[in-house]
Amino acid sequence: MIGSFTHIFDNLYYGFLPYKFAPIWINVYWTSLGVIDLLAIYFLLKNRNIGVILTLLIMVSDVVINSTAYYSMQIIKDPIALQLQTLFLGFCLGACMLFWESKGTKSSASVT
Repeated sequence: MIGSFTHIFDNLYYGFLPYKFAPIWINVYWTSLGVIDLLAIYFLLKNRNIGVILTLLIMVSDVVINSTAYYSMQIIKDPIALQLQTLFLGFCLGACMLFWESKGTKSSASVT
């Protein structure tokens, strides 16, 4: 939710596609995270498995794109945010097993 609000704030304060220093495809991606992150939260609450998949897709793509922006393009100057995102990706990967709802788990819980 913090990431979503950060991107929404950037769009409200600096205008649509505010990341002028980045190539357009990265600018569009970062701008879209304001909505996509909220969509992941919605699905985590309404359809957990879709939310888990969407969250993992967001975090993997975010770390890959931000790593490219930092290491290859050098348009991101501070590595701390990238390292924190990578740490959060690790958390998401570990937590996805706990959040995944299998059909067998639901039916066995209702038998007791």
